[in-house]
Parts: sequence; structure tokens; C-alpha cells
Amino acid sequence: MSVGFVLFRLGERTFATRLDEVREIVRLQGLERLPGMTPPLAGVIVLRGMPVPVLDVRAPGSPEDSGDVLVVDSGADTVGVAVDEVSAVLHPDELPAGDAAPKALPDYVVGVHTYRGRPVLLVNLPALLDTTAAGWQDSLLTAQT
Repeated sequence: MSVGFVLFRLGERTFATRLDEVREIVRLQGLERLPGMTPPLAGVIVLRGMPVPVLDVRAPGSPEDSGDVLVVDSGADTVGVAVDEVSAVLHPDELPAGDAAPKALPDYVVGVHTYRGRPVLLVNLPALLDTTAAGWQDSLLTAQT
């Protein structure tokens, strides 16, 4: 069974990730910074009464309360990934099959597709976090202690 895709923007670049890597999408609102949080951990949002740590993979200087959050399950934890914008949730047929990622691209890029005449980089979301938010798992552990 094929799955759909979530298209999102970081800066001027459009990315996609498999829909099954994302539990839900919410607006980035009410981000609370807590003492002792260090990047890439940006803060916490409250989602249906539960605190969700938010990792910010956007460019430095992005507005704190602007953008969207991809909520993902990471092991036993739920985390949010702040992005500039989620632009679409696509059915599998809406993002035509792409090419394998050139070796020169970062390891988190697993394919290159075209959507509406523009290139879209298909990414493995956990690998993107490992690369762009180095130490993200450690920062979650530190915040919990």
C-alpha cells in the first residue's frame, strides 16, 4: 500500500516526507520556552492537554510563533518539528515518482521529485533531524530531567 506525502517549506526550499512519518500537523502557536532548554529544542506546545517538545529546524531568526509543526512519534516520545509552512498533504498519485537522490545531497534526502514544475526533495524526517538538529535526542533527555 502506498502512502501520501506532506509537503513543507524550509526557507525557499520545498521538501516532502512520507505521510506515515507524521502523526499530525498543527499551527505553531503558544510555543513556551522553558528554563534550561537549548537548541535545537525551541520550547513546548500544549496539544490536547499534553506538552509536546518542539525542535526547530528552520533558519535562525525565524519568527517563534509563525509556521507549522509536524508532530511525530520518536520512539516512546512525541516531538514536534517546526517548519516554515506545510503547503499540502498529497495523495500518493499527486507526487509523481522521482529519482534517487544524487550522492552529493545530504543523507536525509532520499529522493528528488517534481511537483507543479518545481523540484521537491523527499526526506527521511528522523535523518533530517539528526543532521539539522544535531543532539536533538540528547536535548529531549536533558529537558525531561
